[in-house]
Amino acid sequence: MAWFNRTPEEKALRAALALVQSRPKAQGGGGGSETRWRGASRVLRSMASWIPFLGSPSKDLSTVERKTLVARSRDAMRNHLLGRAAVVRLRTNVVGTGLICRPQVDFEALGISEEEGERINTLLEREWGLYAEDPRECDAEASSTHYQLQGIALISALTGGDVFVTTPDIERQGTLFSTRLQLVETDRVCNPNGAPDTDNLVEGVEFDDAGAPVYVHVCSGYPNEKRLSKPLTWERLRVFGEATGRRRVLQVWCDKERPGQKRGAPYLAPVLEPLQKLERYSSAELMAAVISAMFTVFLKKSDTFNGGTLPLTAFGNDDQGNPQGQSPDLPPVQLGEGAVVDLAPGEEPMVANPARPNAQFDPFFTAVAKEIGAALEIPLDELMLHYNSSYSAARAAMLQAWRMYLTRRWWLVCDFCQPSYELLIDEAVARGRVRLPGYADPARRRAYTRTVWIGPAKGAIDELKEANAAGRRIEIGVSTETIEAAAMTGENWHQIYRQRRREVMQRRADGMELDAAPAAATVPAEPKQPEEE
Repeated sequence: MAWFNRTPEEKALRAALALVQSRPKAQGGGGGSETRWRGASRVLRSMASWIPFLGSPSKDLSTVERKTLVARSRDAMRNHLLGRAAVVRLRTNVVGTGLICRPQVDFEALGISEEEGERINTLLEREWGLYAEDPRECDAEASSTHYQLQGIALISALTGGDVFVTTPDIERQGTLFSTRLQLVETDRVCNPNGAPDTDNLVEGVEFDDAGAPVYVHVCSGYPNEKRLSKPLTWERLRVFGEATGRRRVLQVWCDKERPGQKRGAPYLAPVLEPLQKLERYSSAELMAAVISAMFTVFLKKSDTFNGGTLPLTAFGNDDQGNPQGQSPDLPPVQLGEGAVVDLAPGEEPMVANPARPNAQFDPFFTAVAKEIGAALEIPLDELMLHYNSSYSAARAAMLQAWRMYLTRRWWLVCDFCQPSYELLIDEAVARGRVRLPGYADPARRRAYTRTVWIGPAKGAIDELKEANAAGRRIEIGVSTETIEAAAMTGENWHQIYRQRRREVMQRRADGMELDAAPAAATVPAEPKQPEEE
């Protein structure tokens, strides 16, 4: 083959081989003598066939491959037990019943008193509650509250790689606001009419020379589905308002792992292959166990029966449609539960034992599930909801999983919750419902829209130990009551304090106040037991 007809990979491999032959064998050290890193060797047998390509984020996650990953991830979410467990586990722990918004106005940056800041916080929280708790206010489809939209957006982003949120202005009778949130699945954001990507357009996202998104092309339907009523159209939506610079289209990511990446990969993408094989293995073992639960019998035909050595089925059917050698008066031979079959002359029962259930199924399934959980950052105990180890191991699994849950929660807040809150406050100020002096100044606007989003608490295996540990952290000064209250109950400390204060004052007013509060020392201590190994 001529040199100019060879592929770049063949040229590189031949150049590497020539370099090996020209160098002493000792150079490079212990293995790939043409390189100083074994992982970069093209000569070692274990590495010779591993020749990946270098590409941009768009090439490494091409349109065709991404669509395949999305389709398979959705199918795994629907039909694979382990795949669905991983996705819903994130939804339950990251969002749960919804992330609650607690406004935290930066009163120092605004030059106001702390009391005035608390008054504004209460006012903004009330406005947000009117918007987030009513599906007709926040949802363009008028079917879900903001807390439900959080869970839907998270699942859609996990299975599709990303999900887009448009913010149309829709007036409705009986509502206070017109800013709506409309979730757009990843399939509907694509190039118009299936056009190929360009230098500034990748899978429906149009960006400027700096890489910032400028427009998003949203299809009126799903491109892979035929619409008989009217043809598909594409709407070119601005990501940022032309006059105000406000965010008008949100992109909720599953993961963004590379600079310049425009579209995301599904959460289950790295584990789809082992997940599919494990599901098939599990289904096969389950079916084998079902079959082995029945009394399986094979009928052995005598070689002298019917004057030949072939099985009866080889002779076909007679004129009446019955198998050769079988009387039409006899019922068909079938397996039954506790059935007794009268065998014909020349037939002998042979029992087959498939040896199920397989004793090696659980260890192998667990080993593969551990690898899948490690790739998804979910420990096996948390993934399977099976805590059969010691207290320390189970607690370590929960803590490690919650590191990932909190990271996912932070991404969801940055991509969806906080931007939608800021859009609502913008409209509330524009409508005159809330008066915030100097709100037009970007610095003051950020000071007014600072928030804390509180989600479901992580819970505890032993609540007494967790409560004592929280009290000790507060006592030695490494934590605060606000942090511990949010971590243990998911509630704001100020609300807990105000409610507790009302309860104590009501007890005193009713004459029910105890002479002395029960001390912590009066709580009977549990007998100390050796920790399980």
